[in-house]
Amino acid sequence: MKKQQENSVENVKETQESLVSAEEETKEPENVPASEQVEILEEVDIELPKEHVEEKLKEVMDSQSPKKRRKNTIISLCLLLVNIVFMVFIIRSLISNIGDISLTDMINSQGNKLWWLTGGLLIYLVYMLAQTLMYFVLIKDITGKKRIGLAYDVAVVGKYYDNITPFAVGGQPMQIIRLSTNGISPGVSTSIPIIKMMINSAVNMVAALMFFIFGLPRIPLTTPFNDLLLIILEILGVIGLIITVFVVLFMFLMSTGNFVTRSLVSGVIRIGYKLKIVKNYRLTLKKAMGQVAEYKSSMHYLKKRKLVLLKMILLSLLECLSYAIMPYFVVMAFAGPLDMSPILFITICITKYYICSMASSFIPLPGGTGLMEISFIFLFGIVVKENIVWALLLYRFISYYLIIIHGFGHELIKIGKNIYKNRKIKETA
Repeated sequence: MKKQQENSVENVKETQESLVSAEEETKEPENVPASEQVEILEEVDIELPKEHVEEKLKEVMDSQSPKKRRKNTIISLCLLLVNIVFMVFIIRSLISNIGDISLTDMINSQGNKLWWLTGGLLIYLVYMLAQTLMYFVLIKDITGKKRIGLAYDVAVVGKYYDNITPFAVGGQPMQIIRLSTNGISPGVSTSIPIIKMMINSAVNMVAALMFFIFGLPRIPLTTPFNDLLLIILEILGVIGLIITVFVVLFMFLMSTGNFVTRSLVSGVIRIGYKLKIVKNYRLTLKKAMGQVAEYKSSMHYLKKRKLVLLKMILLSLLECLSYAIMPYFVVMAFAGPLDMSPILFITICITKYYICSMASSFIPLPGGTGLMEISFIFLFGIVVKENIVWALLLYRFISYYLIIIHGFGHELIKIGKNIYKNRKIKETA
């Protein structure tokens, strides 16, 4: 035990030295020529300890080895199959309870109201545009180059791999690879997804809090049974929101990078090691301290780039709200006459989305499969009634499966371009 404690102290000291070294390297140089400012921006505001960057990049690249990629592909396909099977099970259960309404009957009954679905597709485009512009702003500010194509590639790849991996952990490594293989330095490639994630998490958390506070009291009561289900979902949603708040606050606490934060991280890992949750204490501590350095570097950058921070917050708000308002367009395509104002109904729809989102955050399956569908049925079924099957199908298509189709097509096109490019190189060689 004494030896373990000595090793822990030694690791903390080593990490502190690397962080101090990184801070010294990032001091503003004097009298910098204008032609060198872009390069120095990368070093001053973004660069992380070189050893950590190299290790992380190597880890990310190793995850893309043929063997691991094959394994990840199989896992992703299995998870997608689980999603589809669960959706089929839900739909069959709904049909057996409310009766089968054919596509023709649905179109005839809804008529021109189905044009609301076009709004849902347009909102999806706004959602992807907001993400693309966030990466565009960061890449332009750090490198001085306008690379909208790379920003779009990073945005699509991030959402695609997030939506086919449990707990949405697959997007960030692929984004790092795309950035680093397109002429962005390793330190910047590592930091850009983290900066975007930090802002996105904070904005989404604040938006969820606001709609929970002001939206929940405005959801109308219906039948005792539906009200009971609503209360259960609200409780699950509140628990999910509390967990989200703690995660975001801990993330920003890590971004301070001070001694108290590092000691806290070290203490948590030590407890995990004693409880046999953490297998390799030294390796886990090293990775955790590397993450502390990443968050600290990202926060250092944002503090110095107030205008960039403002742009990122506004674009992140646009991204979060555009995704949260998708249920509104689907519900409007199937809902009957409303007895409330449009603004109030939009507020209620967004609030119900956040209930679904926070309640399903417990689910490890991609897209919160299971509770997301159940939540949507209970929260919006009272409005769309017998058309709930079609409403659920179309909502999940726009908000989840369309992202996968979009990303998969994007990746196929990129693979095709690479094959064509390599063939041309061989022909000219």
